[in-house]
Amino acid sequence: MKKLAALLAFSTVLALGATAQAAEMVEPTIYDWTGFYVGGNIGYGFEGRDRVGAQPTEPGVKGDKDLGELKIQGIFGGGQIGADWQTGSFVFGAIADIEGADIHDDFTTKTSSLSDNVHGSDDIDVWGTFRGRAGWAFDRWLVYGTGGLAWADVDYNLRITPGAKDDEIGKHDVRFGWTAGGGVAWAFDDSWSVGAEYLYVNLGKYSVDGGKAAPWQTQATPDFHSVKGFVNFKF
Repeated sequence: MKKLAALLAFSTVLALGATAQAAEMVEPTIYDWTGFYVGGNIGYGFEGRDRVGAQPTEPGVKGDKDLGELKIQGIFGGGQIGADWQTGSFVFGAIADIEGADIHDDFTTKTSSLSDNVHGSDDIDVWGTFRGRAGWAFDRWLVYGTGGLAWADVDYNLRITPGAKDDEIGKHDVRFGWTAGGGVAWAFDDSWSVGAEYLYVNLGKYSVDGGKAAPWQTQATPDFHSVKGFVNFKF
């Protein structure tokens, strides 16, 4: 009887040891987000809100403080490059992206204070960001916030038509501002991940005038929201 009890105890110890070893062998490894990556994206910009007015720059010239609103929107797509570092579950890094875009809006209105027709337009065909990001990893899922510098090639134009003569003010240049948002990513492979991101882009406030050609100026405030899906390859 004593021999049987000893044999059962020895067998139990062996079984427990084997079970523990097997558990260690099948224990899932935690994904590490550390590394450099490149990728592509496609998205949509929407809900820019720029109130347009025409303020006179010469005595005796009439103006109008509220001609209309430019709500720029449209599709964009491009690529990104970045790097992440992970310590525990905390992930932080930097990312830069560039987008080719068709983000625009225009309006035509009539106003008795200026002329028969007023046409305003705002177009962005290239934009990008350089920003930091920080978040929390849940193994292969990453939830993060992001913010930093934004820039865009902005073509801003306001054309006023009094009778047969066109007075046009405009500016086409690269504007700098800021961006902030957040996103979520899922690593479905050791090297590949997909995700979605929201950004608000504000390109500041600046004056647009016609110099000596037209006696008006306007204050441009281009901005927009954006959502996009992306795919990244990590080295």
